Amino acid sequence: NLIPIYIEFPKSVKNFLDLYKAFISKVNMDIVDDVFSKIYGDEVQKELYFDSPDLSSAFTLHIGGTDEQQDVVIRWLRAECRELRTLRTASISKPIQTAEDCIKVISWIIRLISLNNPNTQIRTIWMIDEFQRIEKCRVPAREEISSSLHSIFNRCPASLSIIISFSGFPEEKKLPSWLSPEIKDRIGIEKPLLLPPLSIEESYKFVQDVLTYFRNPETISPNPLFPFNEESVRNVINLIEEKAKKSKRKDQPKPRTIMQFFNKVLEEADPKIETGELKIIDTRFVSEVLKNVMLPTEEFE
Repeated sequence: NLIPIYIEFPKSVKNFLDLYKAFISKVNMDIVDDVFSKIYGDEVQKELYFDSPDLSSAFTLHIGGTDEQQDVVIRWLRAECRELRTLRTASISKPIQTAEDCIKVISWIIRLISLNNPNTQIRTIWMIDEFQRIEKCRVPAREEISSSLHSIFNRCPASLSIIISFSGFPEEKKLPSWLSPEIKDRIGIEKPLLLPPLSIEESYKFVQDVLTYFRNPETISPNPLFPFNEESVRNVINLIEEKAKKSKRKDQPKPRTIMQFFNKVLEEADPKIETGELKIIDTRFVSEVLKNVMLPTEEFE
């Protein structure tokens, strides 16, 4: 009964439209099409047409229009099509460009998704990662983004949950200053859920779980860490810890960094394993590959 939509807060944001583009790119239009075809002609569709004739036309033609019209609809929804002559071929009067335009589209998509199962309420979970980047936005953009998220939540109170995730060093009993009063009010008295850096053993277990998840279940291997061994896995994790201490980074190791370091090793090892030049990734190979690799940096630091 949950539909997750994960986005990363864009590194360069001028207004809420940039967040909208990230959201719309993750929407499963098959679900929207299925629901819209079921409610076409009833009170919900009439309400949609009254609120946004353009959106009603777009959903209609995305299902039954020509290939050209469907292409226009998709580009319009992605805020890529601004030519009025082109939009009129899909019975759309104007491009998506204002915060209000974006709020209507997102709200109606969430509402339609919620109607996908007639027997239960479907809830959209909108996860916005790296939200601390809003601090770098101009004040007008920050206010527009915050008020738009607040408006969408108000329009979809029973079918939307928003998870805001951010990196940094927050105080356990205090929300960051860059969260707007409206969003703080919505969060209420709940304190942030703090996710500290992984310990050595947690990092090791994380790597083991990832390798198990992606391994072909039909493959039988006496070594659950293949193509690594225990020593090389711990070596990668220890190197991350050492680099964090040298750079005075207090937020390492974290899952994303661990994935990046192991991916770097695998990229170098994969062709050698295929040719038989390398049988197992050992500590020597790990040290050689990662000797000049730096920890990823965040623009907010």
